[in-house]
Amino acid sequence: MTARLRFLPGMTALVLSVLCGYLWTQEDRLLSFTAAHLGSALLCLGAPASFVVVGRVLGCRADLLELGAILLAIAGVPMLIAHGIYLFSIRTSVNAAADIGGIGIAILGWAALLITSLACTIGLPLARPSRRRRPTEADQPTQRQDPVSWEP
Repeated sequence: MTARLRFLPGMTALVLSVLCGYLWTQEDRLLSFTAAHLGSALLCLGAPASFVVVGRVLGCRADLLELGAILLAIAGVPMLIAHGIYLFSIRTSVNAAADIGGIGIAILGWAALLITSLACTIGLPLARPSRRRRPTEADQPTQRQDPVSWEP
């Protein structure tokens, strides 16, 4: 795979992270409070999943995809906690206006998700390709036949 295509998994996660934060801010304008937070939470969960899916389709190294997905999942935890606070405790945009704790967690989680997906976008193309080559038919062991037979 060319180095130019290796940025696509990270870029997919970055776009989903940006949309996750954008949808968070649209709770009063375009969507209802619950729909905005549920959609943003799904995009937050979709960032690591899309990173792995796009990476596998393009044939990126499996160890780097696993590492990136774990880091993206960890970075998304504060954002998911903030969504839980807003959906299960605050419940309305009127109550959210007086909130000072949940928004701090949300901004921290969104920043972590953006930084991690940006690092995956930059890091995956800079990583060296795997040194292992694909096995061919010549690499398969052949069955040896013993010249001496012990059967009568």
